[in-house]
Amino acid sequence: MMTAETSSPPAMGKAALILACLVLAGTNFMVVLDTTIANVSVAHIAGGLGISSSEGTWVITSYAVAEAICVPLTGWLTKRFGTVRVFGLGMAGFGIFSMLCGMSWSLWSPFASARGCAAAR
Repeated sequence: MMTAETSSPPAMGKAALILACLVLAGTNFMVVLDTTIANVSVAHIAGGLGISSSEGTWVITSYAVAEAICVPLTGWLTKRFGTVRVFGLGMAGFGIFSMLCGMSWSLWSPFASARGCAAAR
């Protein structure tokens, strides 16, 4: 009979668990807040970019699609590169692309910025 030995990660202390809980709660709040801001400001976004309100809803749709694509990938990425590294890079990417979206001059400029970043790699 074959037995596979699996090593479990070391137990976290109480302070580390509280810190991890606060960090995860804060980042989840940031994502929900970002989605709420985008939903509430569709009319303002549409006016600022010179597009119709129906085209402005693509902002929310593209955000939801990007999240739906990225969430399943995180399991594989964390196994491959480590949880902390993936979390840190994800938060940095979220901040950078949020800034680029805030500085956009047209509906399609955030996509152009993402293509430029991908092409630079």
